[in-house]
Amino acid sequence: MNKIIPITTEYITPSRTIEIFNLLRFEESKQVYVYNFEGKHFRVFESLVDLIRFFEVGKEPRASFDSESDLDEFLDRLPLGDDVRKLNLKFNYMYRDGANYKQFGSVVFNNSSGLSIDEVSEVIRKKLISEEFFVPKEWGIPTLYAAPYNPEYDHEWHEFEGLEETIEAPSHPRDILEILKD
Repeated sequence: MNKIIPITTEYITPSRTIEIFNLLRFEESKQVYVYNFEGKHFRVFESLVDLIRFFEVGKEPRASFDSESDLDEFLDRLPLGDDVRKLNLKFNYMYRDGANYKQFGSVVFNNSSGLSIDEVSEVIRKKLISEEFFVPKEWGIPTLYAAPYNPEYDHEWHEFEGLEETIEAPSHPRDILEILKD
């Protein structure tokens, strides 16, 4: 468990801030930057360069959260120094039925190889139909049908939403590397 020490809060607007924290565990420490967007969305940057890239070119960070409790849990468990471990990858996807109702889901894969989001996304997009769609059964992941599947109105295609790194435990038995090789 990390000790989270707030260093400073810089106000961009009254509802948007950049908070700098020092994380401590035993003799290891790490400084992180959190962009707080209206108290509704939190992006965590592990370097000042990554924070600047976000504001200049829109490069998203490795971790983002929609609740302060999820952010706190992440900061509490974030590996420091020699304790750095590879984060798992969350595969986010969506199903849009024939009436345009949407169901969202995700699967967490172990990332034992430490592949980056960019590396994995590039390979996944090449395997998708039009770089966006896929059939979950062919990938070995759950379908997201909300109502009973009716082939007269519905289809099997799901949409790939993106990847994010997470400390969540894997929810799928296969490693992301196995998924990429299939």
